[in-house]
Amino acid sequence: MAGKHEQLASTIIENVGGTDNIKSLTHCITRLRFVLKDESVAKKDVLEKTDGVIQVMQAGGMYQVVIGNKVTAVYDEIFEDFPVIAGGGEVPVEEDDKSAEKNNLLNRLMNTMSGVLMPVLPVLTAAGIIKGLMSLFTALGWLDTTSGVYMIWYAVGDGFFYFLPILLGFTAAKKFKCNEFVGAAIGGALVYPAMVNIATTLPVAGSLFAGTPFQMDYFNTFFGLPIVMPGSGYTSSIIPIMVAVYVASLLEHAFKKSLPDMIRDMFTPLLTLVITVPLTYLVIGPVVQGVCGVIFLLISALFNAGIVGGLVGGAIIGGGFGVLVMFGLHWVIIGLGLSSIAAQGFDYVMAAGGIGPMVGMSQGLCVTLRCKTKKCRELALPAWISQVMGVGEPLMYSILIPLKKPYVINILGGCIGGAVIGALKGKIYVFGGSGLFGLANYINPSGDWSNFLVCCIGIGVAMVAEFILQWILWDEKAEKETFGE
Repeated sequence: MAGKHEQLASTIIENVGGTDNIKSLTHCITRLRFVLKDESVAKKDVLEKTDGVIQVMQAGGMYQVVIGNKVTAVYDEIFEDFPVIAGGGEVPVEEDDKSAEKNNLLNRLMNTMSGVLMPVLPVLTAAGIIKGLMSLFTALGWLDTTSGVYMIWYAVGDGFFYFLPILLGFTAAKKFKCNEFVGAAIGGALVYPAMVNIATTLPVAGSLFAGTPFQMDYFNTFFGLPIVMPGSGYTSSIIPIMVAVYVASLLEHAFKKSLPDMIRDMFTPLLTLVITVPLTYLVIGPVVQGVCGVIFLLISALFNAGIVGGLVGGAIIGGGFGVLVMFGLHWVIIGLGLSSIAAQGFDYVMAAGGIGPMVGMSQGLCVTLRCKTKKCRELALPAWISQVMGVGEPLMYSILIPLKKPYVINILGGCIGGAVIGALKGKIYVFGGSGLFGLANYINPSGDWSNFLVCCIGIGVAMVAEFILQWILWDEKAEKETFGE
């Protein structure tokens, strides 16, 4: 039986060069993300004129076809209609692919971050919403932290983040093409309670870099080598598990090639784990945490350098984050934000970066009320509703970018809101929902409302400024030229 999206799926595959030109295929909330062997074969102009396709982007080594909220259905239709694209969207890689020319360090980093985080993002968002709402309900006095309702729902939200390294170990292993359960086992070792609580169960055995901002205490040793642990262990951490699984993938591939057939299946995971886990605790974890610590210090120094520092930093992040999202280059920022929350309990960068969906809500409402042409109205209302729910690509690609000036106004609104939040040292405490659901991200779990009020001031200023600017600067002539009468 023909699927609902069969024609769209077929048209997309045909115009990216057919299955023979597809190296891999994944998807995010609104985009099909192709890695093509030769992007010059794809027919961008045909795709952008196809009913159901909003925009085509080429960034981060990927050929991204933006189709909006139905992306999952179209993705599933593609794999049903084109079974040759097998193995989770991957086809054999040829060493002489032309796409390898574009596989530079930045592209590889972005692709890795998105490939590891993307599969868990919907549930990560759901867990963040639940955790944020629990903080909101307890702060309002609607729930008590000892109630069964709170304990069960908070276990869902906080439990996901606590054991996140296990889940990322699985997705990272899939990305690096090694045993997924080896990746999960490494993540499990990083969040094993006896190791997480080592600082509370054992006395300090010594310190590294004592007397410096990078002082690291250790509480035990491994064959005489210090086991350095961050304060809360590696629960909720992002980057250490990614690096660890990458190293594990190299070891696994080496063992598979070198071990005799008789012992390969048993000894490959055994040797990979007994080498990788100690290496992660002794080297990978401390080095990654040290690098992240330097980045956190620089960011904190900027946002704490008086009003000017926070204003400048917030304006850059608030206005620039949406640009990174447009090109799919925002994953490193998200990864660092999650790492900052895990290490410090809060993050400055995503507090300013999270202003975008709020700005889009205000702008989308203004566009919906202001536009006159039939096609623009048909696009604006559903795009605004999607924006309220936290998905901004439909508004961005169907209206803002085609009209150009509204996109500049959107960036300006983000700069204004980000500047206010940065100047007032606003923070985000959980990476959760977006749009209206994103408000809960700013609530301090301790019950202190001051940060929430600070961020609401920044959001309010940005939304009001965005609505006024968009209303005054709306260009009816450009609307008619773009969308017809």
